[in-house]
Amino acid sequence: MNRLTLILFFLALIGIGGGVAWYLVDSRNDAFSMNAPITVPAPEINEGLSMYTNGTYGFSIFYPEPSDVRYVFDSSYHLGSLWRANALPEQGGQPLVAIVPYHTKSEDSYPRYFSAMVRIGVSYDALDVARCEEPSTEQGEVTLPDALIGGRVWKAFSFQSAGMMQYVEGVSYRVLLEGRCLALEKIKTGSIYRDQANERDIPKATLDAEYAKLDSVVESFTFAPR
Repeated sequence: MNRLTLILFFLALIGIGGGVAWYLVDSRNDAFSMNAPITVPAPEINEGLSMYTNGTYGFSIFYPEPSDVRYVFDSSYHLGSLWRANALPEQGGQPLVAIVPYHTKSEDSYPRYFSAMVRIGVSYDALDVARCEEPSTEQGEVTLPDALIGGRVWKAFSFQSAGMMQYVEGVSYRVLLEGRCLALEKIKTGSIYRDQANERDIPKATLDAEYAKLDSVVESFTFAPR
């Protein structure tokens, strides 16, 4: 083997060795990349809020952390415990959740009681479904403009009733969804009885402001992706 051939032989060995080394390093890097953890953005944290999720009916809603959360509906003088306000008692329906961010009760100051709440109920009953997107005029519901909530258009109806120094007032948002009627309602109910002035009386403006805060709870309602 002459000198030129020997030099070419050694250069070929060096080239092959370099190629093998490059392949091993590149393969190691690829393996490292495949095994490296994937960074997933953390969900947005809503400070001061809790979330209720209903897997059966596929929705969630945020509410202030100190709220009272109930799975049956309490009744008051003008508000029943059925699945939605102004529901017919002889029909079906199921209360799902009542969220009560604000409630006050007193024996000697104004108001004697007051609650601001959001209630969600559902019904598969044929008559409830047929009446879902129509006002219950016999109960005094009044049609409001449609509302866009959770990416869907809901029918909206205001309602109110008063008597015996007590009242209820609210808005019922209703939507037909896969053969059922879903009702999302913001409600205030309380007593208007006043005796003599008391330093513990709560101004009406304060009560109205607590009711107005329910809008943000309603607007947080979302359906789960399908």
